[in-house]
Amino acid sequence: MKLTFKILFLSLLLLIPLHIDAAQEYKFVGEFGGKGEGEAQFAKTLSMAFGEDGNIYITDTDNFRIHKYTETGNYVFQIRVDESSDFRFINPTALTIGTDNAIYVMDWLLKHIPETGSPKIFNYGPCVHKFDPQGKFIASYPIQDLSKRVNNLEAAAPGLDSEGNYALIIPHGDTKREFLLAVDNNDTLYVCDDGIIYRLDATGKPTTHFAISQPGAGQVIHPADMTVDKNGNLYIVDERAHRVVQYGSDGKFIRTFGVYGDGDGEFMSPHRIVFLKDGSLLVADKAKYIKDFVSTLPNRLDDPTPRYDGFSRFFRYRLRRIQKFTHDGRFIRQILVPFQREAEEDVDLKLRGIDRNGNLYYLNTSYLTFRKYAPTRSIFSSMFQTELKFRLTRDIHDIEIDNQDDLDADLYTRADFDEQIIQDAVNANITFSYDFNEDYRLALSNRLMLIRMTDTSYYRAQDFEDFRGTFNQDDRSTETSWDNRIQLDFTWIRNHSVYNYREARAYVYFSTTNLDFINDALDRSNSRFFDFTAKLSDWGGGLYYDLSRKIRLNFEITHFFGKNNYTYIDETDDLYATGFQQADTLRAVLFINGFF
Repeated sequence: MKLTFKILFLSLLLLIPLHIDAAQEYKFVGEFGGKGEGEAQFAKTLSMAFGEDGNIYITDTDNFRIHKYTETGNYVFQIRVDESSDFRFINPTALTIGTDNAIYVMDWLLKHIPETGSPKIFNYGPCVHKFDPQGKFIASYPIQDLSKRVNNLEAAAPGLDSEGNYALIIPHGDTKREFLLAVDNNDTLYVCDDGIIYRLDATGKPTTHFAISQPGAGQVIHPADMTVDKNGNLYIVDERAHRVVQYGSDGKFIRTFGVYGDGDGEFMSPHRIVFLKDGSLLVADKAKYIKDFVSTLPNRLDDPTPRYDGFSRFFRYRLRRIQKFTHDGRFIRQILVPFQREAEEDVDLKLRGIDRNGNLYYLNTSYLTFRKYAPTRSIFSSMFQTELKFRLTRDIHDIEIDNQDDLDADLYTRADFDEQIIQDAVNANITFSYDFNEDYRLALSNRLMLIRMTDTSYYRAQDFEDFRGTFNQDDRSTETSWDNRIQLDFTWIRNHSVYNYREARAYVYFSTTNLDFINDALDRSNSRFFDFTAKLSDWGGGLYYDLSRKIRLNFEITHFFGKNNYTYIDETDDLYATGFQQADTLRAVLFINGFF
């Protein structure tokens, strides 16, 4: 027995990882915003940026304005166009905040080409609007030279100038393209536009530009976000190539890090990156994990969780992750974002921003509210699950049997045989489960069941020829039993892919059962008495391990042992029989399940 326990214990140790860090996760701390056109309300197209002081800035493209909030989500002010404005919002999108809390936002600018009239000709190109910390307009900085006339006017579109006269507008490139914007500690601006990085100094003057596709860097397919560190190094997340590309302050390629996957240091479509105050990088990708918790609780009528069978239901965790790196791309840790298990609206949350303290901002796309999540180090993860089920039942059965052919005087008034069975049952289940992260779960469960049953029988007819027929055989049976089972489970999801899902599980349990059965005659002249007691125990454990998607290795050990005693005294008060039984069985099984 000791050797068997050691085998199970060592097997469990082999499965338990040594790098579990359960305290690293995000927790929900607040919500702000909403759908609409009023103060502190948004339309659909939104961009976020954050100041050094933690203030939140949001570009509301469809409502042509910029909102400012405190770090706790309290509304401060908005920047919008009015009759006294020296600027015009045409299509404001990406924004960034300087170290002095100056506000920069990407937009488009109409620039009249000198010496053109009848009609006037305007260049239409991207620019950066600058505002002071109070939202006062300072200047607009074109990222290209919009003062020169383009000889080929085939792309020109008709329009009206400020005086209502016919004019020609020449767009510089696709007007629907997206931009990325960042600023460093020296207020140098970096604009990513169609595979080119434009750098502007603190006065808004373009100083240089360089291509993000360089020797050694490979082809950058889709820049999704970018950030700049305190030394002027630029980091771009390449969403389609599943990596981060780093450039030096001189614009030259330095390195890439990350490959496709959901492991540590790997990415699945990265789309957000930020340089934190502590000098590290946070990168968010689209990897997600789903973990089901099997429950034995009955379904409510309005239960939003899916039901897979008639006896149980599943609670579901939806986990996102944020990965932390050093400035040179070395992996530090992974931090999980667990969403509420029964809140279906959390499924549609989209990450829209990460501030320099590492807080996350998810947008509810249905209500246009932002939900803030802060990193935390708690003793217990929010994925600590408790479940308690307590059930008390009483069943009553009445049985009457009347022989219609016996022609007795009690026909239809008094049955030949009456029986009443009353059973009371108490069932209690308690489960504690703990998800260390997206891979590992530990669960401890205890099931306790107590049953008490009485069976009272009345025999009206006495037609026996032996001596027992002279005794009244009415009797009552009383059975009391209780069962207690404790089980510990450890589950390791080895591969989350739906195409190559694999897991391993180890479990140990111990259970005991006590049974006491007594049958006693009701008539005082009948001494018949039967007493049966049993004490049974079993312990066991096992593990299974997915060798591949189709083949599972199983190992199981069970040990059953116990004994029972019985005593039977007949109707005349003589000891008729007595005895006992004892069992001790050990079973070990190794088998392989597979399907092809």
